[in-house]
Formats: sequence, C-alpha cells, structure tokens
Amino acid sequence: MYISELELQGFKSFAHATKVSFDSGITSIVGPNGCGKSNIVDALRWVLGEQRPSLLRSSTMGNVIFNGTSKKKALGMAEVSLTFVNNKSILPIEYSELTITRRLYRSGDSEYLINGTSCRLKDIMELFMDTGMGSDAYSVIELKMVEEILNDKNNDRRKLFEEAAGVTRYKDQRKRSLRKLEETRKDLQRIDDLLIELRKKTRNLEIQAEKAVKAKGYKEELEKLDKALTLYDHERIQQELNPLIERINSAQFEKIELQQKLSSLEKEDEKARNALLRKERAQVEAQRRVQSLAEAIQEATTQIRIAHQKIESEEKVLSEYKRDIKQGNKNLAELQQIRTYTQEKLKGFITEQTLSKKSLEGSRVIYTQTQQQYSKVRHEIYEQEVQISATKNELIQLQAKRIKIESKLENTEGNLERIEAEIYNMNNEIATITKQQSQVDEQLETILNQRNQQEKLLEEARVRKEQFAHTQNETKDQIRSLNSDLASTESESRLLQDLFTSNEASPSSVQYLLEEQRFNFKNMTTVSDIFSTDETYAIALESALGPILNYLVVDTMDEVLAAAKLLKKYKKGLATFIPLQQLAATYDVADGSLFHHVKSKTKYSALKQLLLGNILVFENAELMNKTELKKEWSSVSLQGDVRNQYSFYTSGSKSTHAGMRVSLNTKIERLEKKQVKIQKELHKLTEYLEQIQSKSSQIDLPSLNKVLKDFEQQIRTFEQQKNSMSSKVQVYQKNITNQVNRKNSLQSNEGNAQQELANIAPSQKEIQQKLDRFNHKLEQQKSLLESLDEQRSGAQSRYNDAQLKNQDLTNKIENHEREIQRAQISINEVEQRIKLREERIHKANKHINFNTEKVTSSNEKLTQYNAQKEEADQVLSKTQEAAAIERGNINEMEKELKEIRRQKEVNIELVHHLHMAKEKMDLQSERLRDHIWESYGLLIKQIRSEPLSEKESPEEVKERISWLNHKINSLGEVNPLAIEEYEEESKRLNFYKEQIEDLTKAEIQVLETIDEINTTATERFNQTFEKIRKNFQLVFKTLFFADDLCDLIIEQDSKDPLEAHIEIKAQPRGKRPSVISQLSGGEKTLTAIALLFAIYLVKPSPFCVLDEVDAPLDDANIERFAKMIKEFSNDTQFIIITHNKKTMSKAEMMYGVTMPETGVSRLVGVRMEDVA
Repeated sequence: MYISELELQGFKSFAHATKVSFDSGITSIVGPNGCGKSNIVDALRWVLGEQRPSLLRSSTMGNVIFNGTSKKKALGMAEVSLTFVNNKSILPIEYSELTITRRLYRSGDSEYLINGTSCRLKDIMELFMDTGMGSDAYSVIELKMVEEILNDKNNDRRKLFEEAAGVTRYKDQRKRSLRKLEETRKDLQRIDDLLIELRKKTRNLEIQAEKAVKAKGYKEELEKLDKALTLYDHERIQQELNPLIERINSAQFEKIELQQKLSSLEKEDEKARNALLRKERAQVEAQRRVQSLAEAIQEATTQIRIAHQKIESEEKVLSEYKRDIKQGNKNLAELQQIRTYTQEKLKGFITEQTLSKKSLEGSRVIYTQTQQQYSKVRHEIYEQEVQISATKNELIQLQAKRIKIESKLENTEGNLERIEAEIYNMNNEIATITKQQSQVDEQLETILNQRNQQEKLLEEARVRKEQFAHTQNETKDQIRSLNSDLASTESESRLLQDLFTSNEASPSSVQYLLEEQRFNFKNMTTVSDIFSTDETYAIALESALGPILNYLVVDTMDEVLAAAKLLKKYKKGLATFIPLQQLAATYDVADGSLFHHVKSKTKYSALKQLLLGNILVFENAELMNKTELKKEWSSVSLQGDVRNQYSFYTSGSKSTHAGMRVSLNTKIERLEKKQVKIQKELHKLTEYLEQIQSKSSQIDLPSLNKVLKDFEQQIRTFEQQKNSMSSKVQVYQKNITNQVNRKNSLQSNEGNAQQELANIAPSQKEIQQKLDRFNHKLEQQKSLLESLDEQRSGAQSRYNDAQLKNQDLTNKIENHEREIQRAQISINEVEQRIKLREERIHKANKHINFNTEKVTSSNEKLTQYNAQKEEADQVLSKTQEAAAIERGNINEMEKELKEIRRQKEVNIELVHHLHMAKEKMDLQSERLRDHIWESYGLLIKQIRSEPLSEKESPEEVKERISWLNHKINSLGEVNPLAIEEYEEESKRLNFYKEQIEDLTKAEIQVLETIDEINTTATERFNQTFEKIRKNFQLVFKTLFFADDLCDLIIEQDSKDPLEAHIEIKAQPRGKRPSVISQLSGGEKTLTAIALLFAIYLVKPSPFCVLDEVDAPLDDANIERFAKMIKEFSNDTQFIIITHNKKTMSKAEMMYGVTMPETGVSRLVGVRMEDVA
C-alpha cells in the first residue's frame, strides 16, 4: 500500500491546481527556503483530518486558504485530495484505490469525501486509526517533532507506541465507555431523585385514597339519617301550625277596637297642640329679639377694643421709624465722605501708573536687545562646541579602532581558548539546569496536588458554612415565632388572671370561700367553672346565666349552711348556693336550647338541664325577636341579647371581657401548660442554635484560604523558577551559537586588521590639529559671552522692578474702584430705606385717625342697644308663662293616650309574635324542603327514607349527624380522584424501579467492558513495547556504534499502564548524559530516527513523510541515515523534504518546488532513472 497521488488547489501557496504523483519507493521534494515545500506536508496532514491550526503553522484554520498576492486575488476555497493504492487491504475498506478529499470554504463550512461520497470526519479518523497513517501518527515526521518526541512535552512519544501497538482504537473505545458510564450514573442519579419525589407523592396519594374511602362511607350514612330526621321535623311542624292560626285571628279583632278609641283622643290632642304651637312661636320670636340685641351689644364692645389696639400698634410703628430715619441720614453722610476720599486717591494712582508704563517700556526694549546679543553669541559657542565634540568623537573612534585592532591581534588566540572553555561550561550549565527543571517539575506536581486538595477542603468548608448559616436563620425565625406566641399566651394568661382576681369575675364572698376556705369545701365550685363551650356560644352562655355564673355549687345542704355561717361570721357578704342534692334527676330540655352547645361533667347534668334546657339560642337578635316562645322559655342571641320568660329584654354593648368568665380556671390552666410547652421548645431551639453557631465558628475559612494562597504562591514561585531555568537554557544555547560565530569571525578577520591599523596614524594626526584650532576660537567666544551675561542680568533686573511697580499700581486702582462702587451701593440702599420709612409714617397717621372715629361711633350704638334689650326681656317673660299653662293641659291628655297606645302595642306585639311564630314554622318547613332539594334534588314528599325508629330519639340522631359531620370535616379536604391517581403513580413508581435495575445492569456491563479493554490494550501495548525496545537497541547501534548504550524504560509506578511515561536512554560515543536533551542536534535526530525505524520494524507504516529531519546531520551520519532509508523503502514509501544532496541521491523520484510568482508555488517533477 502506498500514496499514489496528491492533488492541491487553493491550499496555502498552491493557488493553482497541482497534482503530485508518487511511486512506492523514495520520493524527494527539494527547493529553496520559503518556496512552499513544507506546505505539501501540511496538505498531507490536513487531508488526513488534522484539526489543530498550530500544527499546520497557522493561527486559524481559515489561513490554509490561498490569501492572494499583489497580482492574484484570494480564493474562496481550499481543496486537497489524497489517493492510496490499497493493494494489501491495510485499510478496512473494499476498494483497491481510495481517495480522501477535504474542502474548506471562507464561510467556515467544510466537506469530507471518500471516493467522491460525502462522509464525516469521524469516518476518516476511524478508517486510519491504528494503521500508523493518521494525521498525528508516526507516518509524518518534521524536524521540530524530533525535539518534541525526545522531550515528550505533550506525551507525543507515547502516541507513537500506542499507534504501533494498535491500542488507539481501544483507548478511544475506553473513552467512549467512560463517557457512557458517566451518563449512566447521571441517569441513575436523576431517576433516583425522581424516585424520592415519586415515593413521597405516592405515600401522600395513598393517605388521600384512604381518606376518600372513609369520607364516602360517612356521607352515605349521613344522607340516610338526614333524610329521616328532616321528614320527622316537617311532620311535627305541620301538627303545631293550626292552633296558632286561631290565636292570630282573635288578636286581630281586639286590635281594631283599640284603634277606634285611639283615633278619637288623637283628634282632641291635635287641637290642643295647635294652640300650644302658636304660643310657642310668640315665645321663640321674643327670645330671638333678645338674643339679637345681646349679640349687637357684644359686637360693638369688640369693635371698640380692636380699634384701641390698632391705635396703640400704629403709634409704636411711628416711633420706631422716626428713629430709623435719623440713623439712616447719619450713615448716608459717612458713606458720602468715604466715596469722595477714595475718588481723590484713585486719581493720584492713575497719574502715577501712566508714568510707570513709560518707564516699563524703556527697560523692556533695553533688556530685549541685550538678550538677543547674548543668545546669538551663545548659539555660536554651541555650534563651536558641536564641531569640537564631533572632532573629538572622530579622534576617539580612531583611537578606539586602533586599540580594538591591536587588542584583537594580541588576544585572538586567548579569545579562542576562552570561547572553547565558555562553550564547554555553558553545556555543563545546561545539563545542571535541565536536572533542576526535572526536580522543580516533581515539586510543582506535588504542590499542584496539594493545592487541588486544599481547594476541595475550602469548598467543602464553604458549603458547610452556608448550610450552618441557613440553619441558623431558620432556627432564629422559629425562636422569634415562639417568642411571639409566648408573649401572646402570657398576655392572654395575665388578662384571665386579672379577670379571675377582680370583682368582675366573682364577688368577694365567692372569692373568700374558694380561696381561703378551699380546704373546708373541697368540691365547691362556681357555675362558670363547671360549664364549658366553644367561642361561638361563650358570650351567649355568659349573658343568659348572668349573675348565676357566680353561684356556688356544692353537693349537700349541710355545706350550704356551713358556708353561710362563715360568711356571716366574717362579714364577707352574700352568696347564692346550689346544692346538687336538692335538684331533681332530670328536667325538660327544649330543642335548639343552649343545653346542646354546653359541656359539663355527668355529675352536673341535672343542673345543666335546669339552667339551660329552656333557654333557646339564636344567631342574632332580629331572628330572636321574631320568634314566639312558650311562657316558661327564655332566649339569647350569639351576640349576648337576652329575653327572659317575662319578656324582660337585656341588650347593649359588651365589655372587652365578654365570654371569658366561662370555664375561666380551665382556660388559665390550658394557657399555663401552653406557656411551659413553648418555653421548653424555646430552650431546645436556643441550645440547638448555640450548637450550630459553635460548629460554624469552628470552620476557619480565612485560615483555609491562607493555606490555599500559600500553595498558590508556591506554585507561582516554582513556575517562575521553571520559566527562569528555561530562559537560562535558551540564553546559554544562544550564547553557544554566538560564541561559535565569534570564533569564526576572529579567524576570518585577523588579516584585515593589520591593514586597517597602518591607515589609522595619518588620519589621527590631521584630526588633532583641527581640534586645536576649534578650541582656541571657543575660548574667545566664552569671554565675550561673560561680558554680555553681566549686561543682560542688569537689564533684566531693571525690567522686573518696573513690572512689579506697574502691577502694584494696577492692583491699587482696581481696589479703589471697587471701594467706590461698594460705597455707592450702600448710599443707594440707605436712601431707599429712608424713603420707605417716610411713606409708612404717613400711612400710620391715617390709620390712627380712622380708628379714633370708629371708637366714637361704636359707643353711641352701644347705648341704643342696651335700652332696646330691657324692653325685649319683658315681652319674653309674658310669652313663656302662657305656653307653660297650655303644656299642662296637653300633658293630661297625653297620659290617657299613652295608656290606650300601650294596650294597642301589647296587642300588636302579640299579633307580631304570633305571626313570627307562624312565619318561623313556615320558614322551618321551607328550610327543610330547601335542604332536601339542595342536598339531594328531591321534594319533601319524594323522600323514601325509613322513618326514625322508636329506639332512636331525634336528639340521638342529631348527635350522630353532628358526629358524622365532625368526622367528615376532620378528614379535611378530600380528593375524590386520589384512588385513581394513587394507582397511576404506583405504576410509574414500579416503572422507574425497573429503570433503576436496567441502568444498574448497564453500569455493570460498561465497567466489565472497560476492564476488558484495559486488559486487552495493556497486554497488546506491553508486547509491542518490548518488541520496539529490542528493535530500538538494534537500530541505534546500527546508526551509531556497536558498543553504544540505549534503552526504552516504561514507568513502573503508574496506576494506569496505558498512561505510563516512557523514558529514552541514549549514550553514544562514550557520553554519559543525564537527560536526552543534553545530546547534540545530530545525535538527537539519529536517536529519534532509530526509534521511528524500531517502530517500523514492528508495524511498518505504508508511507513515511520526513520534513528536513536530516538537517542537523553531518556527512557521516547522512550516509548512515540514507542507507537506513534505502533499506526500509522496500516495505515503506518515503517522501522526504530535504536540502541534502546525499539524501537526494537515494531518491527514485524528485520534485522541485519553485515560486516564479511571489506567493504562488509551482511544482516540477523528474524521475531519477531518466536523468541517469
């Protein structure tokens, strides 16, 4: 297999379509530097898929497209085609001839083709993988790559071995497997996270489904009982409705009789009221007249007082302004004197300034003339000094040249010896620095690992710190919330304690018995303590019982007598007692009474029936007042309005403590327990917060940061040392080259130095005479300059004095002008102020005269008003007496009317209550019908429910319904779709569990694949390495001498054998270099060639491109190199770019690269056998 053709168009300097044909043997490409030879190597790399612009000697990939010249336009596309003869089937493809094509456009688009068919870059890379023919394989070797292979900077050396061993494909598979493993583990993590959320959701749905099943059962039983109870209540209401209608008709007849009697009396009352109205109008008119006169008297008195105050105020203003005018005239005179004085001084300064300007101009003219003469002479001296300096430099250069030549002639041999010594020393220094670089690299790697570990520790510390901070904030929020709850609870507890100890809660007699005599009456308690209810009914219960809440409940009558005796003995007041022993076993309880909403111990059941069984409870007072009650019943609204069995009505505003007296002790105990619980929680949270704060404070981020910065500083130090060492090596290498060049220069220029020395003496004498003449003339010019300098200094001093004097006068003139301006402004201000004060005095005099006249007028009006008021008072007294007599007559008539109206209101109230009772029954009946319709969509007559059994009382059914409603409400919001959702989520959960199992199996399979790849690749690599090692020793001794030492050593301590470092040992001609870089350029090249051919002996590449690798070799080594190429050309096609004639002589085909047109390369080929 070999390369048969290479076609280029628009690639770098090959603007025109160029076709290069190759034979299977050796082909050489020659041409001058810069003509484009290496562009052929770049084209080979590029078409094989190279993606690194730097290896193609470009900054960007677009630079490979022909960029144009001064005579030729740039192209828009670069294209390279490479044709292989696949006669040995090395490439895994069925074609015997294969053409790879690559195109690149200016837009950045690119194409890859195999035999004219589009393909991917990946297809080309896989095609050449492990064949030794890839873009980065050992089939293309440049001179700079020799150094890179030996230095192994980017692990280039190992790539050659991997390509030869055929493990590149395995490493690529391992890389893909590792990526797949990472993706599988990410999928596992993602599904695991989903499972966590899904399990939570499934558990929640399971709970919701159970609630839905329970709710369904409760609702079915509730519907059955509710229908039966509603039907029972509807039938009971219809039976009570007929007697109520008869009572309503009787009350309506009585209402008509009372209305007739009331109408007669109201007519008589209306006549009497009309007479009273006329008399009251006369009384009101008299009162209005008296009031009007009183107001007029008051107004006149007020006007007199205000006028007097205004007169006093204006007189004060007159006195103050007169004083101000007097002072202003005095200030005005002083300012005018200042202005006049300043104006006279200003005139004197102006005259003096005119004379000063004339003197200034004269001194300036003299100074300018003197300065010009001084500058002229000084310039001449400068020019003279320049000529002297130039002559001296010329003389010095001749002397230096002579000394230099003499020194060269005297020290040539010594310099040559020193150069040899310096070159030897610098080579030793390079070897030492290279060893130090290796040590620094090891130390740097250690520090980098430590730095990475420290970064990990710091990041973990930061995460923990943030977690602690978040936990602290949450805990503080909980503490603040608990503190708020505690403060609220304590406040409520104090309020109840205060209420308990106050008389508002209970009288002093009750408090005395409960507190001081507690041990004598252990079972004694108050009514308020034995009953409890929720907040909805608390106010109603407290209002209904009223003072009964403070009644003391005891077991026996003996306890009542004993307690009463103590109250009388110690004069503690009265108390009411309820002995439970005296109560009946049961009492009647009405439906809808307060009894059903209050709880108590079984012991107090009879008392609860007695006190609350006949008190009906209503939502509001309006509904309570509309309802007709039995005579023995009382009623109460939830807001505390009470109507007792005697129709006594209690209502009004409630205190802030309304509803609190019921179960006061129980509430206080509950609040105290709640406080203790909150305090315990606060204590726990506070301790937990302290622990978190302690742990957070132990995380010392600054110290960890400081350690990290120390590592960073050490890394920078080592990198600086490494860079410094590299720079030193470069400097030493450069110095060695310079020293060699210097040695050659000394040897070649020694003959010319003698002739130059003989020509220097005449020129030196002539220049010295010229220098003496220039020095004499310079002395004369310096004497003249000193005289002119004295004259210039005197003129400058006089000119400066004149300038200072003129400036001083200018400043004085400007200051006096500003003084005059300020004085004039002040004069104007004073004059204006005096004028304003005079005008204000004139106005004040007018105001005083006006107010004096006003006082006189008001006094006259006041006398008239007093006389008129006495007459009006007498008229008012007479009208009041007449109205009082008429009112007495009307009051007698009103009493009779009131009695009749009261009888009518009683009748109306009765009718109203009867109607209300009927409406209530109708409303109850309608509510029952609406309830059935809204709840079940049925009419009352359509109910097919079983009636209540004799064993089930309505109260028991209500309690059961209440219990069912409580159960349904306690279940909270029920999701009816929860059962279906639970089944769906369970299926999803099982699906994801199966996914986890599949991914786990896939992970195990990938790990097994990686292990298999590692085993196979390591085995193949080790076998190939050992073969290359033996071949390297053989070829090395062929290129050097039989007794020269060399070896290939693989790193033994590497964790991954496929990534182990490979070291080259080479010691030619008795040398013992510590590192390979200490070899000469030719020795390095031969060593690299030995390694390359050792690889070819194991796995020959079908072709090999060598770009000027023979440049560092001398003639003897060139011969060995050429011979070796010739031997290997039987199995490998060689394309060699060279300048060496001996290498060219081995070629069977030669191409010459020229550049007839600047920037455009052309190719000319010749077959060597045709030339022969």
